[in-house]
Amino acid sequence: MEDNDIRQQVDRLEWRVDLHEEQLQVLQQNAVALKDQLDAINKSLLQIKWFVVGGVICFLSEQLGLINILKLIGV
Repeated sequence: MEDNDIRQQVDRLEWRVDLHEEQLQVLQQNAVALKDQLDAINKSLLQIKWFVVGGVICFLSEQLGLINILKLIGV
């Protein structure tokens, strides 16, 4: 009787381990997908940042008259 109980417990534990392995695989796949999405978001934010920085530089150079100076120089 004890052997049968032990065998049932071992079977349940093996089943749980298998289930946990599957869950870990799913979680690892999700982590990789989330990292890829975060990288894409980061790239988009960097593009927005440099677009705004370029706009601010153009605006300030126009306000300070630097564009006229560059036109006189011929650049």
